[in-house]
Amino acid sequence: MSTSTSSQTPRPPAAPSSTAASSIPRVPLSTSTFDENHLPSCLHTPNPMTPALERQSRRRTCRFIEEAGQRTSLRLPRVACATATVFFHRFYAKHSFQEHDRFEVAMACLLLAGKTEESPKKLDLVIRECWKLRRRAMQQQQQQRLSQGGDSPSMAGASPGMGSPSSTSNAGDNVQIDPKSEEYVRLKERVLLLERVILHTIGFELSIDHPYKFIVDCIQNLNKKRLLEYAQPPPPTPGSDSRSAQNAQLVGSLAQYAMNFANDSMLTSLCLQFTAREIAMACVYLSGKYSSIRPVGGRSWVELLDDITVEDLTCISVQILELCQPRKGMDSEIAFKAMRRDLDALAKEREGGEVSDAKRQKTK
Repeated sequence: MSTSTSSQTPRPPAAPSSTAASSIPRVPLSTSTFDENHLPSCLHTPNPMTPALERQSRRRTCRFIEEAGQRTSLRLPRVACATATVFFHRFYAKHSFQEHDRFEVAMACLLLAGKTEESPKKLDLVIRECWKLRRRAMQQQQQQRLSQGGDSPSMAGASPGMGSPSSTSNAGDNVQIDPKSEEYVRLKERVLLLERVILHTIGFELSIDHPYKFIVDCIQNLNKKRLLEYAQPPPPTPGSDSRSAQNAQLVGSLAQYAMNFANDSMLTSLCLQFTAREIAMACVYLSGKYSSIRPVGGRSWVELLDDITVEDLTCISVQILELCQPRKGMDSEIAFKAMRRDLDALAKEREGGEVSDAKRQKTK
């Protein structure tokens, strides 16, 4: 997690005109128009980010949002954290990381998402918990560098009130930001202003669809039609209806892994490229491959998931798998390699189909 902080005050938003509001995409951008090389952070002058660094900044801050929302006293519901993450991605589709401190934007996203998802949290609590979490990460990074014999990390832009190492000798959650300090007052003002900037940036579109409900609907529909089976059925459970128990295990495994993949998708910009339903279909596909669940009768997953094209399925799956780093020699590594091979085969099959279509058009 980056330790750099910024004391920049965000620019106040202009009054939204009808033209400006209509320019904010209310649905995800299509893959034909989305280009990470053209994101504001990558085009920023005089210090543009590389696409890889831009992706890394998104991932790290999204993890920060998740941890702050669910592993601190905030205790926001999962859907509220997911909404905050979507707000964050949409904000930085229009603004650059160089322009606005990403952790302050994360605080504002959590504050706004709590209100949107009917789990409002007080601003003071949001700031306090996010501040402690960020400070702990900064101190851990400092200790890591010192243990490696390097210089202490740069604290450019940090002040004693914002958790520089010189502010106190205590560590972690024992440290509290002084609510009467000038820095706290300024931080509070910036977060409130950023909340307004976010609202204008997203065109006041506060109703967010997430993949989770589509995953549940998809799996229930496939199970109702008896379209799934284990590639290698597990041993029967003694003392129970083996068929019923096996079906419950199949549905449970498929849903759990699909939800995990959906959580991983939140770390990427997929919500800017695809609809929540399309992401859900890809998560179900990945879950089926990972848990050795297949369609019955020799059918393919592409046939079952008719709400998504092969091209989009491949694109989403590859981006999610880029986040997964299974340990060598583990069963998960074998599963992920098999999934990669299957995606490569799907991509080649799609390319072959496009070539055939082109030949037919030329013949006509």
